[in-house]
Amino acid sequence: MALAGYITKIIMVETGLTYKQVRRMYKELEDEGLEICRKSRTARGGATLIHSHTSKIEASLLMQLYYNIAGEAALRSINIDALHVAYQMYCAIRNETPGMKGTRWQMLDITDAWCLAQELRSGEAMIETCHSCKCNYFTSVNQRTSVDCPFCKNQACSGKNEEESLTHESNYSYA
Repeated sequence: MALAGYITKIIMVETGLTYKQVRRMYKELEDEGLEICRKSRTARGGATLIHSHTSKIEASLLMQLYYNIAGEAALRSINIDALHVAYQMYCAIRNETPGMKGTRWQMLDITDAWCLAQELRSGEAMIETCHSCKCNYFTSVNQRTSVDCPFCKNQACSGKNEEESLTHESNYSYA
């Protein structure tokens, strides 16, 4: 877990190790020449992770992958193996999707993934199905964005005025 980038607190929660034991493990890994690649130092929740339309899409993509792998058990406990596989798939999808590398699209790290999975497990978050487009999306009671579907065409245009929406619609043909 340390090599995957989890923060100390999460390693302690998931393994039962003490702070000193985790610090000792970090030291041993570094002495062996291995790099510990933590991207964040703190656990965050939906309030800080889901703050924009694009961050809601990022969270939805990652958590849908996790839910598909872990199944209903994701609602009862965090499956670290399933979360790790989902995170690897999420990274691969992002790398292959044009346009997701810009500053507008902030990639979630493995600690963020665990925090979102913890919210899903605790019931503070859920995976909803959009009544309009039928896509599944992640929503947290703590998020700072609307609870509507981030993928739905209506949601994507909701922040634009009517003229911009009409221009947007006329630029695409729906076969």
